[in-house]
Amino acid sequence: MVPEIDPQNLPPRQIDLINEGRRLEGIDITLLGYFGGPELQGACIGRMQLDEDGQLPASNYDSPEERLHALVQAQLLRGALRRSIPIVLDGIFEDIFALRTLETTDGDVSAYVTSAAARVVDTLPRAYRSHYTSGFLQRFAVVLSEVAAEFELGWDRARTFAHGLAVYCFARSGVRHADAKYGTKLGAIGIDRTVSGLLEDTDALQGTYQRTSGEDDDAASSWFTPYDAAARVNPYLHPEGQPSTEQIDLLEHQVTSEVPEKYPGTSRQAALRNGDLVDISPYASRHYFLCPVAVEQAVLDALDFTGLPQDSEWEDLLLYIAWHGAAEHPAWKSYHYIAPGFEGEKAYVALVAGIDELESPVLTIQYVGEVLDES
Repeated sequence: MVPEIDPQNLPPRQIDLINEGRRLEGIDITLLGYFGGPELQGACIGRMQLDEDGQLPASNYDSPEERLHALVQAQLLRGALRRSIPIVLDGIFEDIFALRTLETTDGDVSAYVTSAAARVVDTLPRAYRSHYTSGFLQRFAVVLSEVAAEFELGWDRARTFAHGLAVYCFARSGVRHADAKYGTKLGAIGIDRTVSGLLEDTDALQGTYQRTSGEDDDAASSWFTPYDAAARVNPYLHPEGQPSTEQIDLLEHQVTSEVPEKYPGTSRQAALRNGDLVDISPYASRHYFLCPVAVEQAVLDALDFTGLPQDSEWEDLLLYIAWHGAAEHPAWKSYHYIAPGFEGEKAYVALVAGIDELESPVLTIQYVGEVLDES
């Protein structure tokens, strides 16, 4: 079932709503269910432009009338979304003031939350109403403001559950306002289309609204926790903070790519004595690293460096890339790369940090494997 809209006979007030929506530049109209190409009017160079498959965008629809209907419906939803922004933000601030007053005077907060006087708080999941204090709503007001700004500047995705909840609040308020004031008849279908278009997953949101009890549940406090550990979130929302980008990068490297040290502790000196490792510390200390550096003999064999004269400076081919890797990822324990030889030889190697028998820092360039010729 689709809303009853006559695209050919829109009243002036609905045209005003559509024009209002065009100012919401951060919302791509495809998010609201329109896939018929640019929303162009009049004579313009892109009006009949073919898509990448050589088809008119209107080919997504069975008829021009169906395409126009989808376009107008999406435009009305976008207009409703923009109209909702001042309504919801005004409402949340009024709710905060009312709750703070009741909290100060020992008034009945729960009665207000369920009353007709509530503006936004009554639209939040009922199972968690005991959590809705003025402080909680202040945090949610920050989320609403962030989402409203992203609607204007460029919507990407909800970073926390609270951001998804804010999307629902804007969609619900906007559609209800548009239906009441502009006669759009978008209804529940319009709310659902807006929410499902702007959120990647609505299951958690639906599940929260379907819950009948959450009085003793601490889930509401987690609504402001980022979905993605690497996402940046306002510290007012999530005071615990998130790992830094460097910490995330380090953790990902440790889990997926870290190369273990082959010669830890006393085994390093043994490897140097029996020839498994070759000490290049004197050369490395002049330009690259201050601590002792050794390279596996297997690396020298793979790159045909064995037996080269001392002035060939083959060490540069290993150390130059290793130095840049260490500069780019200083917290990593290892950095693997492809080392080149003089005659086109290649080998996968890794610069690995460790400690010797005296627990002093050392570096080792270890052989990882051969480079297969993809050609």
